[in-house]
Amino acid sequence: MAKNGLHQKLIHAFLLQIVLISLATLMGVYAAEKVLEDLLVRKALEGEAAHFWALHGQHPDFPRPNTLNMIGYLAVAENVEEVPPELRGLQPGCGRATLGKRKPIVYVEDRGEARLYLVFDEQQIATLSFYFGVVPLSLVLVLIYLFTWLSYRQSKNAISPIIKLAHIVEKFDFNSRGLPELNLSEFRVSSDSDVLKLINALDSFSKRLELFIEREHNFTREASHELRTPLAVIKSALALLQKRQDYQPNEQKSLALIATTLRDMEGLIDTLLLMARDEAAPLPEDNVLVNDLLVTLVEQVNHALNQQHIKVEIQQHYLLSIPAAEKVLTILFTNLLRNAFTYTREGMITLKVEERSVTVADTGIGMEQQQLQQVFEPFYRVQSNTVGHGLGLTIVKRLCDRFGWQLKISSKVGEGTSITVLFPRSTCVGAVKN
Repeated sequence: MAKNGLHQKLIHAFLLQIVLISLATLMGVYAAEKVLEDLLVRKALEGEAAHFWALHGQHPDFPRPNTLNMIGYLAVAENVEEVPPELRGLQPGCGRATLGKRKPIVYVEDRGEARLYLVFDEQQIATLSFYFGVVPLSLVLVLIYLFTWLSYRQSKNAISPIIKLAHIVEKFDFNSRGLPELNLSEFRVSSDSDVLKLINALDSFSKRLELFIEREHNFTREASHELRTPLAVIKSALALLQKRQDYQPNEQKSLALIATTLRDMEGLIDTLLLMARDEAAPLPEDNVLVNDLLVTLVEQVNHALNQQHIKVEIQQHYLLSIPAAEKVLTILFTNLLRNAFTYTREGMITLKVEERSVTVADTGIGMEQQQLQQVFEPFYRVQSNTVGHGLGLTIVKRLCDRFGWQLKISSKVGEGTSITVLFPRSTCVGAVKN
C-alpha cells in the first residue's frame, strides 16, 4: 500500500513517544549536570572561600582546605611556589582546568595581595550520583519503555480486528467476485462496537450496491430494447423513402442528413450500452489486426462526414494485433477520428501505427493547456458551434480506463492535436515496408 496503515502508524506513534521520552530524559540529565556544576558547585566553592577568608583573617596561619574532594592553595604576593604550575595562569572565577590527567573544577579568588585556589575534584560525587542518580533513572526509563510496550500491545489488540478486516477487504477480488461472497462471519461475533459498526455499514453498502447493479442491468436490458426498436422503425422507413427517385436536391440532402444522424444515434446508443455493461461479463476478446480496422473506419467516417477536402494518411510501421473486442476498438477509433475531423477545417489527419500504440494526429485548431485539462469531461466542446454531443473523448477516456489502455494527448493552438493510445498487451506480428 502506498500509505501507512493503522499498524504502521501505531508503531510510529509509540516509537516517537519513546524517542521523545529519551530525549527529554537526556536533556534533563544534561541540565541537572550543568546546574550542579555551574550553580551548586560554584555556590559551594564561594562559601568555602568566604569561610576560609574569615578564619584566615582571624588566624593568618590557618591551614588551607585539604579534604578528600577539595584542596586549596594560597599565593601571597609573588610567592606561588606551592601552587601547581597549571593553575598559576588562571584568573579569578570558576571553571575547569587541566591538572595532570584530571580536569577538576577550580575556583580562584583574590583578597588583597593573596590569591586563593580551590580545586574541587567531583569524581567521588560523580560516582555517588551515578549510583544514586543515573542507576535509578535508568530503571525508571526501563519501566517507562516496558509500560510503553505494554500500551502498544494493548493498542494493537484493540485495533487488530480493524487491521485484519482491512487486509481481508484489500485481498478480496471485487472484479471477479461479488460482495455477498465476502466472508465476514468471524467479525460478526466481535465485542468491539466499532468493528460491528463497520460490518453493519459494509452489509448495508453491499445490499444497496447489489440493488443498484440489479437496477442497472434491468435498465440496460430494457433501454437496449426500447431504444433500438424506434430506431429500427425509423431506419426501415428511411430505407423506403430513399428508394424514390423524384426528390429535389434539398430533399435528398435532408434524407442524407437524417441517415447520418440515425447512424450517429445508433453508434451513440451502442457505446452507452456497452459502457453500462457489468465488467463481470466482459465482451469476448479477439486478436484484432488494427491496421485493417483503421482503413475501414477511415473510409466509413470520411464518407459519413463528407470531409473530402481533408487528406487522411495512415502511416503503418508495424502490423499491430490487439487482444480486444472489435466492437470496442471500433467505438474507440471512430470517436478519435470523428473528433479529428470535427476540429480540422483543412489540412491532414495522420494515423500512425507503431509497435504498441496508435496515434491520431490532426492539423486542426488545437487547444490551450486549460482546455486540455477539461477535454475529457462529459459534454465539453472546445468550440460551442461545432456539431456533436461533447462525449467523444469522454467515451475514449472511459474505454481506456476500463480496458487498461494508456491515453496521451498533446495539443498546440493553431497547429493541431495528437492523441496516442498505448496498448500494453498488443503484439507486433510484423513490420510494414513503405
